[in-house]
Amino acid sequence: MATTTRIPVEWKVIQWAIDNGEKDNNELEKKYNLTAWETPKSDRDFPTFKQLQSFSHDTRTPFNYLFKKSVPNEQHEFVKYRTINNANVQPSRRLIDTIHGMESRQAWMKQYLTAQDEQRKFEFFRYLDLKMSPVLAAERIEELLGLSKVFGGLTISDDQFFNVLRERISSLGVMVMQSGIVESNTHRSLDVDEFRAFALIDPVIPLIFINSVDGKKAKVFSLIHEFVHVLLEQSEVLNVAPDVDVADERWVNLVTVNVLMPAEQVRLLIDKQLSSTENLKRLSKRFHVSILATAIRTKELRIFGNDEIKWAKTEQDNNLGLKQKSNGGNYYNNVVSRVDKRFANAVINNESGGKLDIASAAAMLGVSLKTYQPTIEKILGLE
Repeated sequence: MATTTRIPVEWKVIQWAIDNGEKDNNELEKKYNLTAWETPKSDRDFPTFKQLQSFSHDTRTPFNYLFKKSVPNEQHEFVKYRTINNANVQPSRRLIDTIHGMESRQAWMKQYLTAQDEQRKFEFFRYLDLKMSPVLAAERIEELLGLSKVFGGLTISDDQFFNVLRERISSLGVMVMQSGIVESNTHRSLDVDEFRAFALIDPVIPLIFINSVDGKKAKVFSLIHEFVHVLLEQSEVLNVAPDVDVADERWVNLVTVNVLMPAEQVRLLIDKQLSSTENLKRLSKRFHVSILATAIRTKELRIFGNDEIKWAKTEQDNNLGLKQKSNGGNYYNNVVSRVDKRFANAVINNESGGKLDIASAAAMLGVSLKTYQPTIEKILGLE
């Protein structure tokens, strides 16, 4: 009769995996005999190899961690770049996996680009300097992205404005990715309370990732905010709301606000025939900025005051409660929206040229083998 192999585990490691995993203790206790693992009376109380594999998957803990004798000491380089009130907060496995996933894509794209040009470098690092006035820095970004034409044109939706910004930033050599889930796993949604966006600096191909769970206007703010960090050559993981004033981020936020709400444009659009609250609503829609950020900006410009800020806070809180959940939308539209177009085209070119196997190409685009062909047809506009 075959014997079942049991794996002696250190309870403190198991407890660490539970504390930092994605399922709570009650869920795990229903599936595993955790009490026996904690206080084994014999070898039979330890988990089997298969149980340990399953536990690793459920907690999203790397399998090899579970064989350690002491609690894993994860050293994540990105932790020091977090804009957060408490830098000691342990990042979730979802954030860790998302950053690792983006780092691997960034590394692949770097290799792809340098294979074409060994001397290739991102040319806009240090385009901004913290010693610049926020207004001057914003003007430089506006010129770089050609935003004067956007502001001078017809009013467009938040989604359309985000896409315009994204395309222009991407055209300058920045990978811009977005998603609301880890890789392609719809059961692992990202938490906007943990992070809204991040920027990963690389000398060849910097990357910006936007948490698409966030609101449309917040995504616009985060995209410009992270682009400012890229131009400063600074990596960052952003977790605060656009309306929160964090000391270390004050200059970046001021630049972002000046990009999105140029003082002259704001003043020109004030309609004296309308109430202050109606003006705030119009400005918020026109500049794709939250109602509260709009009120704060108009106070800075001495157009409105504290009463309007109080009103905007209430209005924004009320609207948050009315937010409707997305119905998921079209699968292929969602997939295509997640990846930077230049990156997607590079993956498709390498796969079609026989330099990349289909399974790897599908994984990098975040799709299955079954949906790979329809996805590339959508990307290439052939559907």
